[in-house]
Amino acid sequence: IYSDDDGTTWQESASWWALPMRSGTGLQEPGIVELADGSLFSWGRTDQGAQQGFRSTDDGKTWTPPEPTKLQSPVSPASIRRIPGSNDLLALYNDHSGKFPFPKGKRTPLVAAISSDGGKTWPVRKLIEGDPDGWYCYTAIHFVGDTVLLGHCAGDSKLGTYLGTLRIRRISLDWLRQP
Repeated sequence: IYSDDDGTTWQESASWWALPMRSGTGLQEPGIVELADGSLFSWGRTDQGAQQGFRSTDDGKTWTPPEPTKLQSPVSPASIRRIPGSNDLLALYNDHSGKFPFPKGKRTPLVAAISSDGGKTWPVRKLIEGDPDGWYCYTAIHFVGDTVLLGHCAGDSKLGTYLGTLRIRRISLDWLRQP
């Protein structure tokens, strides 16, 4: 569903999609970002081992079918924003690609990743939280000058407080972009 008048009225998109495979969760907690070329990139969490991605080149009137992105993750939401003054995207998510050690199925580690090709690849990844007993999710991204504020819920699976703490970190964009 989209609005082209700041939410006064809403229209159903000409296309909609479900996962083309068997799933216990389907698509959940979607997000959307406008790319530098004006097209839209959207994603949603699934139980398929990766965020599923969609693309629109007509302002959200139609969308491509869902495809697994390179953001391999458990059933956990991701946040993605375009870095101001740049074509680059910044993602904050639980990385299960194998680059960082993690316990299977848990919402850890929390990683920030950079894409310079509209979300097709994410070659630069930085560990934000890596406790194997940690639980990190429900993320937020806010840019302030040459830094970014990353917010997320944090907890500890041993203590059973999965959403017990709010953490906010201020991180240099230069550090995030370093390979």
